[in-house]
Amino acid sequence: MKKGIKFKRFNIRGQQILGLSFGVIFSIFLIIFFIVIAFIVIKNFLQVQNCTRIGLFLEKFKADVKKTWNSQIDSHVFRGDLPSKIEYVCFVDITESVEGEFDYMENTVSLYKDKDVNLFFYPFSSACEMPFHNIPHLDIDFIIAFNENPFCIEVNKGTIFITVEKDLNEPLVNIYRA
Repeated sequence: MKKGIKFKRFNIRGQQILGLSFGVIFSIFLIIFFIVIAFIVIKNFLQVQNCTRIGLFLEKFKADVKKTWNSQIDSHVFRGDLPSKIEYVCFVDITESVEGEFDYMENTVSLYKDKDVNLFFYPFSSACEMPFHNIPHLDIDFIIAFNENPFCIEVNKGTIFITVEKDLNEPLVNIYRA
């Protein structure tokens, strides 16, 4: 044996513990990061889904009103699906004064006086930054004739029922609460 060489012993066990805890801590950070990203993606997906439901409702309702307008006589109940955060679908004549049960919406409705709109969703903040729309062929004067401007129909758990009607020789379509 060689007497002049001394071997230093390193504390390998201490290094293993430090390395293991760094790996565990890093893994925990990665898991937390992926969970946060997953929640952000799911939230955005649900928001896009709600906006898509609004768009599909509008297209379906426009097509239904146009089909009724093209017929001689028709009366049926339209069923639409909307996000559950939307409480009312309202029909309004922007050129007339706001009165009736929903007169508290006057400030927001008056912002759109220069636009060609006759339908809006309430609350406005839940309508994906597109609360006001124009549905052609509706007889807005008849719809709001009973001192209700806007004329609002309640959305119940994301579902709305609207009676769509046109009598013989009427030029425009009327709507009622179902």
